[in-house]
Amino acid sequence: MKKMFKKALAAILVLTMILSFAPMCFAAEESEVMTECGGECEYAPSIVIPGLFQSDNRMYDENGNEMLDANGRPLRQLFLNVTAGDIVKIVFKAIVPFVLSLVLQHDIGLSKTVASVVADIFGGNATGNDGKHINNIDVIRYPSSLATCTEEEKKTVYNTVPIEDYANIAGEDHLYFFTYDSFGSISAIADELYQFIQTVKKETGHDKVNIVPISQAGSISNALIGRYTEEMARDLNRIVYIIPALDGSWLITKIFNGKFIKEDEMLYKNLFPSIFGENEQGLAYFVNVALRLLSKDMAYAIIDETVQALVDTLLVNCTCIWGLVSESDYQELYDKYLKGGEREAVRKEVEFYHESRVNLKQNLTTLKEAGVEIFDIIDYDYKFYPLFPGWDEVNADGIIQLDSTSFGATSAPVGEALPEDYVEAGTYCTCTDGHSHMSPERTVDASTGFLCETSFYFRGQDHEGTGRNDVIMRLAIDLLTDENFKSVHTYPDKYPQFNVGRESKGLRNNELPAAKKVDLSTLSEEDAAELQAAIAECEAVLEETVVDIEKYYAAEERLNNILIKIGVRGAPVPPSESSVKLTNFLQKVSDWVYENVGPRGFSDVFRFKHREW
Repeated sequence: MKKMFKKALAAILVLTMILSFAPMCFAAEESEVMTECGGECEYAPSIVIPGLFQSDNRMYDENGNEMLDANGRPLRQLFLNVTAGDIVKIVFKAIVPFVLSLVLQHDIGLSKTVASVVADIFGGNATGNDGKHINNIDVIRYPSSLATCTEEEKKTVYNTVPIEDYANIAGEDHLYFFTYDSFGSISAIADELYQFIQTVKKETGHDKVNIVPISQAGSISNALIGRYTEEMARDLNRIVYIIPALDGSWLITKIFNGKFIKEDEMLYKNLFPSIFGENEQGLAYFVNVALRLLSKDMAYAIIDETVQALVDTLLVNCTCIWGLVSESDYQELYDKYLKGGEREAVRKEVEFYHESRVNLKQNLTTLKEAGVEIFDIIDYDYKFYPLFPGWDEVNADGIIQLDSTSFGATSAPVGEALPEDYVEAGTYCTCTDGHSHMSPERTVDASTGFLCETSFYFRGQDHEGTGRNDVIMRLAIDLLTDENFKSVHTYPDKYPQFNVGRESKGLRNNELPAAKKVDLSTLSEEDAAELQAAIAECEAVLEETVVDIEKYYAAEERLNNILIKIGVRGAPVPPSESSVKLTNFLQKVSDWVYENVGPRGFSDVFRFKHREW
């Protein structure tokens, strides 16, 4: 989710700057049981429900043909297809308002032009007031188990959610992947998921299934459980949430309520360095300075108009996105966008989802009383992007605030501790042995989270990298396959309630396999011994599920060093001296301008505007 969000945000902002400066094939019909076990094994089948933009969509033209991009490849999620010819048209469309606005230092149609262009670019996903797509869009689905999928389809699923080890234990005929349209109807998706669960039961012969809602799918599961509470109490064995948006994301909420990129320091100093890559920092500092070619009023007008255009085009009619609006802001946004007017279909769906979320605690209690076991895997202590006021005052995983993913845990801001006089609340703690649900660094009191006895936390793990965290995936798989695994108290030495994030995908999938393929007979005795020792150290550290991050980094570095020495890998190429000097120079210029010109345009200085800085 975060990667897609970051790419989309970067695309919008960079485009803005350029312009400123120039129902499913519902699974199978009723059929015979398709599993080897016939429904008699110990493993309940599991349905993985991925996060935002992790399901591929297709778009069709008026003749029913799948639409292709300029390179002849099928258009997929977000449907971005800007050709060189389109760029020329955009430039011509923007050139007059740009020149006039730059010369006169007033917004002479520039903000509206930028907003309309951005809306057009992302408009392939637009929905109408009925909550349905304007274009002919469908989701690429996996209507049966992975055992029936092609190798290419399996590769896609496992690249999205690396859960191969579950299939190795329970069998691919017990693993399902439910895709959905992130810009779709949340109630329709809930209905579709309910039907999918019935199909899985028929195909596997099992009378209960596990579901694994990831990120945005947390809101999908809210809708499912809200509409089919009694049925889910009957049909579900376990729910294993992974970084779920149980109460939306502040990133989406702040876009909706117009509080997105609203602070001067955010816009003129922190924003671009935070969203540009490590090797693009020089460009980010250049943009910090170049932004001042526009007056402050113009810069904010362009942002406001562009964000509002995206809300109007993509978000306000999309009930799946409404599922990512935090409950604390729901009423204000409902009154702003949905109260009265022409959006009756959207309004009814949003009201249904709102009711589902308000009743979530009660609904989950109903499930638990029926024997459904519910677990939650949470990332924390990773800051939001600096995109809205208060971004650094709340604990998060970069995309979703901790209060949402943990269903109510109390926390201090990232890197801070709760007050010294804070006493663990124990709100939902059922321990009788004095067990503490306070994180070791006193950042999180998990006892106020509704699922505190079955919630696992990973400090410093960002949302985007969760799938690359091998410990998280092993934890999820063990929760899905080990019926004796009941809570954070079951295996505290293997899976403590509070752990540390690590992303080992590169080491596991690249470095270690490459190291093991080396012909030791071609190496000196010393290098062969070092390679074998480095491999052993990496394998040992990867076996550890209680993460010592410094130990992990040391093992990874040791292996990389010997691989570089023996020529299997090339040494990292540092940026050129001239590039480093240019980046440092641009950073100094950016800092100097911020200190001496302030958060405003150059023209504002001469007009003595915005003195409050």
